[in-house]
Formats: sequence, C-alpha cells, structure tokens
Amino acid sequence: MKRRAFTMVELMVVCAILMLILIPTFRIMSHGQRSASKGLQRNRVVMEGQQILSQLKMDLAISCFVFVNDTTQDINDIFTETSSGSDITLSFFTFNGGAYEDKVIPTNSGPESYRRMNRVEYRLSSRPGSPFKKLERRLVTHPKLPPGPNTFRTLSDQVNFFEIRPETVTSAGFSRSFFRISLQLFDQEENSGQHGEKFVADFMDTANPTILNSIINNPGQNRNWYTDPHDQN
Repeated sequence: MKRRAFTMVELMVVCAILMLILIPTFRIMSHGQRSASKGLQRNRVVMEGQQILSQLKMDLAISCFVFVNDTTQDINDIFTETSSGSDITLSFFTFNGGAYEDKVIPTNSGPESYRRMNRVEYRLSSRPGSPFKKLERRLVTHPKLPPGPNTFRTLSDQVNFFEIRPETVTSAGFSRSFFRISLQLFDQEENSGQHGEKFVADFMDTANPTILNSIINNPGQNRNWYTDPHDQN
C-alpha cells in the first residue's frame, strides 16, 4: 500500500482555512479584552467619584465657623478659597467626633462650652505634562486633640472640573443652606492616542451643613455649636 504525501497546494489550502478561523477568533478575543478593560476603567472612575462625593458630604455636614463678637454669620463664612497660580485650595473647619468629648470641649471653657475643631483642606493642583488636575484632601487636627486618621491622601489625579458653591433658599420664614458640589473626572489621559474613546464622568450633589441650619432655624440655642476664636488650630 502506497502512502500519499500532502502536496504544496493542499498544505496552502489547509493553512488558508486555519487563518480564516483563527484571525476572527483572535479579533473577537482582543475586542473582548479591550471592552473588559474599558469597563473596569469606567467602573473605577465612577466609584472614585462617588467616594469623593461621600467624603465631601461628610466633611461639609459637620462644617463650622469661628464665632466672633456675636456677629451674624452664614454659609458663605464657612470655607475660604485661596489661589496660587492655577492651584486652588478650599479650607474649612469641622467638628471632631464625640469620642474625645473631654478634649473637644475643655472643662474650663465656661458656660459657652466652646469646642475645639479640626481643619479640612481640599487642594486642586496642576500635574506637569497633563491637562488634568489632582485633587487632594488634608486633615489638620487641632494640636490639643488626638490625631485623626487619613490626614493626607490623593482623591483623584484625573480631575477636569471641581467646584463647591454655597447656596441659601428661603421659604415661609425658614432658610435652608447647602453646598452644591460639581465634579468631572476622566478615565484616561488626553494624549493617550484614543481621543475618541475618552470616558467623561460628571458628578453633582448637594451637602447639608446640619449644624449651621440648626442654628439658623433655632435661634437662641446654646453656642456650643461654635468654636472659641482664641483656641483655633
């Protein structure tokens, strides 16, 4: 019995068939991998933005201001904005938790029960060689209070827009003050070569300064919501 070998033509036909099968398979796998990678990137950006909003709302909810000479103050007195070139820093005071009440409210503070407070800073700074900015949070603990956790951390380095705007609405004799937060993040660098595939995530929310609203709508209450101007950090 003679054994017949494959001819060159038959080998070429087999190779062509294999290529017709393998090339689409590799393309499908590559496309699926890119889609999965993009999906993970976008989920990361969305989660990052939600975490930033959550942190901002917690900080602004316990925000406060210095009480000086019985002056009337409102939400516009809570935080200060400073600029250095294109960098912006938003700074405001916050109350400490009740775990250190003996230190937060000094025993010799008198009937006013002034409280010691911390300071929170949000800094938006430029990144060399990047069109986007970096958002950082810094907690400056009062020197007479135990140090707090996460005193400094970078929240995002893909920020395109960030704003906190105080607003007040008055109706039927009651006022409600709140902060309007706007944030825009990107999922990749603009010079990555995939301009058409950029993912932009916009986040908008409001934060309620509960202590300030309590003071505004309940005049005459104990001033221990405030802090002593002579005992600042």
